[in-house]
Amino acid sequence: MPELPEVTVIVNQLDKKLKGLVLDSIEYDWPKKFDWGRRPGGPSGPEGKYSIADLKGAKVLGVERRGKVVLINFQFPISNFQFPILIHLKLTGQLIYQDEKTRIAGGHPIPPLNLPVPNKTTRVIFSFTNGGHLYFNDIRKFGWVKIVTSDRQQVTRAIGKELGPDPLEISFEEFKKRLEVRGQSRIKKLLMDQGFVSGIGNIYSDEALWRAKIHPARLAVSLSQLEVRNLYKGIQDSLKLAIEKGGSSASAFVDSGGEKGLYLSFAKAYHMTGRPCERCKTPIVREKMDGRSAHFCPNCQRLT
Repeated sequence: MPELPEVTVIVNQLDKKLKGLVLDSIEYDWPKKFDWGRRPGGPSGPEGKYSIADLKGAKVLGVERRGKVVLINFQFPISNFQFPILIHLKLTGQLIYQDEKTRIAGGHPIPPLNLPVPNKTTRVIFSFTNGGHLYFNDIRKFGWVKIVTSDRQQVTRAIGKELGPDPLEISFEEFKKRLEVRGQSRIKKLLMDQGFVSGIGNIYSDEALWRAKIHPARLAVSLSQLEVRNLYKGIQDSLKLAIEKGGSSASAFVDSGGEKGLYLSFAKAYHMTGRPCERCKTPIVREKMDGRSAHFCPNCQRLT
């Protein structure tokens, strides 16, 4: 599943292309994972849902990220009414924009991103008045698309949970306070909890903990003040480097230029099992913890 850096990369590139385009139509073959959402003040029941007639003519204000979710923000020019369309790529999602002159594609590379679109994995097609189309493909149908109002509660409800602060925006003091509240949680599991901070998964929790020299099974309450500060810095350094390098290709993520991310060329722990730790040369180990794999140096990141 794409984590914060991968979603940031694709959001930044789609934002440049989609901004200012006007929505013409929406087609989908996937009712179970496509939610039209409810019009503000509309009646209850199916008649209270949005339809393409309600949304046609809306202009893209921009594309942003909320945790691991892509938000395409729209506005009607006359009424100024705004609404976002939320897209979660989950494990195998792709986003492909194509018009007469441009093709940009990002997400999972299976099926290949250079295949003609639409194809048998295409679940949703957003068509724009310039003749361009944004295709949401998902071979395994884990992802979803939801249309909501711009109200924060509606967005939160659509995502399914209250997301924690963005790890690139949270202050050190807030990070420290949130750790104190969740002191009995194992630190790797906590970092991956989207209610604690949003956007970190298996890759960047391993990388941040390696940078901070913290064993992934330690309890949050056991961390010293210096370790908390090192962890805060390790999270931000790992994420910023990953964004700079275009994300990671470990989960088969490909950015919207069709290029695999280069971050794993710079990884220190994740998927480095058996290779020497860059600091002490002890082989990196992999252990199952809380249902996920943890990669760490048993010498630099000691449990006790």
